Amino acid sequence: MTERFFSVSEEERQERNTLIRDSARDREGTFMATEIQIRQGDQIGGCVTIITYAGDGATVRLMIDYGMSLPGAEQKEEYEHDWEKEPVDAVLFTHYHGDHAGRFREIPARTRLYLGAASRAVMINIYQALAQARDQRTASSAREALAVLQDDIRIAEVKRDTPVAVGPVTVTGYEVDHSAYDAYMYLIETPDKTILHTGDFRGHGYRGKALLPMTNWYIRRNGRRDVDILITEGTMMSRRTEIVKTEAELQAEARKYFREHRYAFLICSSTNLDSLASFYQAARANGMYLYTYSNYVCQQLRTFTELAGARTPLYQFENVYVLRPDQELHHKMWDKPRKQKDVMREHGFLALIKPEDFCEKYINEFLDLKLVIVYSMWDGYLKPEEAAYIRKWDAFLKRQQAKGVEVKHLHTSGHATAEQLTQLIKEVNPREAICPIHTEHAEGFYELELPQELKERISWKGDCGVLYKRAMDERLS
Repeated sequence: MTERFFSVSEEERQERNTLIRDSARDREGTFMATEIQIRQGDQIGGCVTIITYAGDGATVRLMIDYGMSLPGAEQKEEYEHDWEKEPVDAVLFTHYHGDHAGRFREIPARTRLYLGAASRAVMINIYQALAQARDQRTASSAREALAVLQDDIRIAEVKRDTPVAVGPVTVTGYEVDHSAYDAYMYLIETPDKTILHTGDFRGHGYRGKALLPMTNWYIRRNGRRDVDILITEGTMMSRRTEIVKTEAELQAEARKYFREHRYAFLICSSTNLDSLASFYQAARANGMYLYTYSNYVCQQLRTFTELAGARTPLYQFENVYVLRPDQELHHKMWDKPRKQKDVMREHGFLALIKPEDFCEKYINEFLDLKLVIVYSMWDGYLKPEEAAYIRKWDAFLKRQQAKGVEVKHLHTSGHATAEQLTQLIKEVNPREAICPIHTEHAEGFYELELPQELKERISWKGDCGVLYKRAMDERLS
């Protein structure tokens, strides 16, 4: 499985591509072409991109992401790839969210899986927790997933700006800002096409300001390298009325809010590193400790502290405790043991919970205080008119409000705004095609403030078969 894969330096990559192109010019009549297929691109989540290069008697096929459709998606059946008829050499995962990587167990063992080191660690944490589930089917499935994720031969680590050769095709991953840490966009260079696949990205997180300079310097090489085809997410094209805060603005607002609301519960994804860091830093600035509903969350925070915290103290989580209100605590400064709930009352707290019945007991313990719940998830989950509406979440929050608990909505998107999409498209300036995916409103790309020549390159066919295909000698002639 490994003999087709090897790392190459930038100089080796350029030399290989030059030799391949020159060789192609010498072989009259040789058909060499890159084919792109987009599956389920007309929905948010569950998108699959297949890039096939055929030439010189060899075929290389890469897949980018193989995840599950999100709840409420119009797609009733998932795309099922024919692994026998169209074998895949490598699957490149952009990040660890389930709508991008959730179906990795279905991929044949002969296919190599690429993902970042932090993404792999986060996914291992998730499945180690699920392996402890009381439901035997869930536990068994999780153990199968762990066997894949812990296989050092099957899993290949994506390292930023480090090219990997798969036959005549070169793949390079570049880190991007997203609500999932360790997210990547991929540059795929075949002998006849240069393709950039953005994955999910944004420009308003803590790492977002690096997006355009990184694109110019590492991908475009200050204009010395052209991109033929840009495949880009467009989640926010159907949500353009949403007010999008930066993560820095989110932290500042939370810090101010916690001055007057020191007894706070938080509903936020356990893998949304930036927002967790925003709320943690805001609570810490007000002398509040962070508590969580499970050991699993503590493990994720330890992973983020080890891997992301090594690069910046922003992502270092200290003094995080599992919620056990009646647990007796000991401290050398105390004359006698104290219960956790008494310490929480004295110092204030930020407690990460889930909007589910088992967490209600924690709220009930402190109903005599001025409690708040900070909801930091997409508001669409609480709106009955949305296809992704989660009834039990909505009912949970309304039940707490009936008890006098204030619910504060404080969230920012993990996806690029229309303005950020416009900036990236202009920076990449693809020569041939712009292909929107991960969107319910691809037509909105024509409304972006783009030059007419770029608008004319927008190519959209929804859940299509062959999206783009051209013989190499058309360009060389």
